Amino acid sequence: MITPDAEILQQWKELEQRIRFASSFVITTHQNPDADGIGSELALYRLLKKLGKEVHILNISPTPGNLTFMDTGRLCRRYVPSKHQPLLARADMLVVLDAGSFARIGQLGQDALAAKRPVVAIDHHPKENNPIYLQEIVNSGDCSVGKLIYEFIMNTHPDLMDRDIATDLYIAIAGDTGNFRYGNTTARSHRIASELMEYGIDVYGIYCKLFGNISRSGIQLFSSVLQNIHFSEDKRVVWFVITRQMLHDNDADDMDTDGITDFLRMISGVEVSIMFKERLDGSTRINFRSKGAVSTNGIARRFGGGGHEHASGIVSVHPLNELYPEVVEAMVEHVRKTFNEN
Repeated sequence: MITPDAEILQQWKELEQRIRFASSFVITTHQNPDADGIGSELALYRLLKKLGKEVHILNISPTPGNLTFMDTGRLCRRYVPSKHQPLLARADMLVVLDAGSFARIGQLGQDALAAKRPVVAIDHHPKENNPIYLQEIVNSGDCSVGKLIYEFIMNTHPDLMDRDIATDLYIAIAGDTGNFRYGNTTARSHRIASELMEYGIDVYGIYCKLFGNISRSGIQLFSSVLQNIHFSEDKRVVWFVITRQMLHDNDADDMDTDGITDFLRMISGVEVSIMFKERLDGSTRINFRSKGAVSTNGIARRFGGGGHEHASGIVSVHPLNELYPEVVEAMVEHVRKTFNEN
């Protein structure tokens, strides 16, 4: 079993005490949830149910189609205020996983505050230090929230770990480490994965569903993107644009854009890859991926976003054509300075 740092261990003890004296929980994660968010939700849900608690998973976004295999029991429900506000209002605790910022759980968060519900956050993004949190458990050096939930379970209720929980946590960790390929992968990540495998999980099946299943529409969209990629003068920054028209022309949807930014980052000489995507309501989503030498979250924060040091993003109300040139210029200049200074 992996032993966490003393500070985190104390946090787990405090959380275990809070859980012991509560009976009803709502669990949530950020908008447009990923494998880490959903896997962590499901693992914590199963643990709390084993402890005899009333538990509900409510998210402001639906589970992406490529991740529905994780939730065959349809435990993750989309938050509908008119339907779920009473349930949220009677919960003893709201547990927010992998959100990065409280704002990323949207209306659900506002309704929880209005109902004066205690909020506990568990995260591996930079600490928010938000006064609304009753407890904020953060280790920004961790690869995933799934890894944190694993530590919590194994240090408080190891006897309750089973194959289903192990599967959820393995998917969470594999999802946020790119199947143990990204720079956030550590020796500890591998050791935890090894321990989870002891529960008889289907590692190859998980890989195929999580990383080895690209839709035909996704391939068509990817082909369109490759015909319209752009490089900075020094070839260290690559970027591309995905419009709603491109999605329509390729019979694609937003899920088909997953992974393109990471793939283009692999181009020889590229240090940062950027995706600009037009959203359905006319707003813009921007994703940054760095190979590791360049920190991207500073630029993301400058334009109202955030995230990890080497994987960050922005969601802006401004249309794509307004943001596009300014963000590209800022990142190209940032990369140039990074290499000149180092």
